[in-house]
Amino acid sequence: GSSVSTEFRVPTYGRHTFTCKRVCEYKKKLICGIDIKSGNPPDEPRNVLCIQHGMDGHPTCTWDKGRPTYINTTYVIQ
Repeated sequence: GSSVSTEFRVPTYGRHTFTCKRVCEYKKKLICGIDIKSGNPPDEPRNVLCIQHGMDGHPTCTWDKGRPTYINTTYVIQ
């Protein structure tokens, strides 16, 4: 029948787990939790270079990704 709230800063990049527990009669009970992954948004790719050998070859592309994101990042070339 009651609620609590809090704010907290995520001081570093990477994965952080926060939990909320209730203490009742010297026992802790997990109420809720959250996993937060923090990092940088990806930079726009620079120096994109694609090479295809022959008419039917698969292109091979390289690029400068920019600064580290610290989170799982997938790049797609269209």
